[in-house]
Amino acid sequence: MKECPHCHEDSFGWRELIVLDYFSPSECKACGKPVRNDGVRQFLTVPTVLGTLFLGIVVFSVVPGSWQSLGFVFVVVFVALSVMLLAKPAKFENPEAGFPSFMPDLNNDKAIIVSGWKENELGKIVDDFRGQDSVDLPMEIEIQERSENQFVLTFPADITPWDLAALVNYLNYPFDFDLTDRTIIVAARTTLDSAFQGIPESLYGERAIIYVPEDDDDYAVVYMQTETGETFAESMNEMVWQRVDAPRLSAVITALIL
Repeated sequence: MKECPHCHEDSFGWRELIVLDYFSPSECKACGKPVRNDGVRQFLTVPTVLGTLFLGIVVFSVVPGSWQSLGFVFVVVFVALSVMLLAKPAKFENPEAGFPSFMPDLNNDKAIIVSGWKENELGKIVDDFRGQDSVDLPMEIEIQERSENQFVLTFPADITPWDLAALVNYLNYPFDFDLTDRTIIVAARTTLDSAFQGIPESLYGERAIIYVPEDDDDYAVVYMQTETGETFAESMNEMVWQRVDAPRLSAVITALIL
């Protein structure tokens, strides 16, 4: 078994590896994302198969006649093994695909809880984010006060998962704000679906929280933990969720989201 480069599930067995091709992408059985064979590995497949066939012919010519049928089987098996061992699932990057289509859900449960900003500061941060070119859709964001300097952001017209994650990151690291002597805590709540690129289909329908990891020194990565305890990370440069081992979930985030 070899893992999918998108969801990192061991979803490519010998059948999938034998037919994996560079020019014709296949779909991962776990997450459904397009995968193709690594280009270098596919290039090496031809000389490797030819070398295996040559070795098989040599062996075939020296074995007794009664063993030749068995030798033929061994040659076929060795060729198939060569193809499987060389195959390496790689992401299929379609430059025309962009982000997956997104259907807004007016009954969505997405929300961001923010602590540490004043109301006027939070309003400016949200407006600045909404005006960025990278934001995928014009969005309606409602800000409600939860307690002193603690607010809840909701999205009546919905928000894409990648914009939700980007907004969590931006609320932690906004432009033109001095973060000295401030304690900013941000976490989002959501229900997972197919719009969250990279997660296995088995997680669709689960609740999850999105947050900046503890002791963050990257400033361009957000984490997500599902209600069953699985953890994923997403880079603002790639916008695809990838499984990670350590949740890096601080106690203050847990307390905020409760």
